[in-house]
Amino acid sequence: MWHNLIIMCNLLLFKVTIAGEVGDKCYPTEDILKGTCKIVTNCDIAIKYIQETYTHPFSRCGFHGTKEIVCCPNTATIGEDKFGDPRQIRIADRECQKISERGLPPLSLHIIGGEIANLGEFPHMAALGYERSDGYDFQCGGSLISDTFILSAAHCVDTLDRVTPTIARLGVVEIGDRQFNSESDFRIGEIITHPDYKRRTKYDDLALLRLENPVTFTVNLNAICLYTKDDDPKIPLTITGWGKTSTTRDIKSTVLLHANVTVVATSKCRESYTNWRKLPEGIVDAQICAGDPMGLRDTCQGDSGGPLQGLTSNDGHYRLVAVTSFGRGCGSPVPGVYTRVSRYLDWIEKVVWPNRA
Repeated sequence: MWHNLIIMCNLLLFKVTIAGEVGDKCYPTEDILKGTCKIVTNCDIAIKYIQETYTHPFSRCGFHGTKEIVCCPNTATIGEDKFGDPRQIRIADRECQKISERGLPPLSLHIIGGEIANLGEFPHMAALGYERSDGYDFQCGGSLISDTFILSAAHCVDTLDRVTPTIARLGVVEIGDRQFNSESDFRIGEIITHPDYKRRTKYDDLALLRLENPVTFTVNLNAICLYTKDDDPKIPLTITGWGKTSTTRDIKSTVLLHANVTVVATSKCRESYTNWRKLPEGIVDAQICAGDPMGLRDTCQGDSGGPLQGLTSNDGHYRLVAVTSFGRGCGSPVPGVYTRVSRYLDWIEKVVWPNRA
């Protein structure tokens, strides 16, 4: 048994490695700041992770022969931070660890002022297709968060014309034609809007779309990690989409665009959205605002449901911070409003990973 565990540990090719010998002080994760370098078989919490998820989230100090030396959290730290039992780790964080271990990080919106994305740069990006008489119309975006689920905006699936998306186009940069493509298109089997969403307001604007069949992950098609913290990231965030690229003409981009925006404090954002009928409580903590003070970079019609994402960790993988919800025009200095993912993790985890608590 221990032999198999050691082999598994040696296959963790993309784990962050820090210089250290057995007994040295170390940082196990960005959230657990006190640890000691130990042979992996002497770190009980790492073994628990391996038995349950076939991997573990802790930094690597190096190797002793063929055995991995892991940065094992100290007992006191485990108690203080409640990370001692792997079942107490957020499911979303455990699933993110699988994404990080699965492959290399991505290369590094209908977007106003955006730049063209490279193939594989945003492998989680989805275009939602609505069936029309002459083919599919791609009106909203989404983010692949597992091999079966896409996270998007509720208003993208609760439309006035009652036409809901029936396919998701994945793993592409060029949107392509309007016909079904078996290589990139996946049929949507179920749509689940957040139970608190109401069309008359702009709150709880989230929906999960279950694909009929799971995707096979590749370099160009992969899930995105969820951002599980409630704080506002300090780094620039990135918006992506195939939406409108003009504020004066109804022209959508045929290629995936991306642009950087910065978070705007909720108190400042509220000033731009006072007395809105669909915001009876104003901008709330479950929403996050972001934009470009110059109004050169912004999301627009067609970008709804797409990701607000950032490289908030040192593993090179994007985290999905929020979902594009609405704005006040396009290409405006007024920040756009996004639905904050961290406030809905309980619901997302229950639907997407019901048997992994």
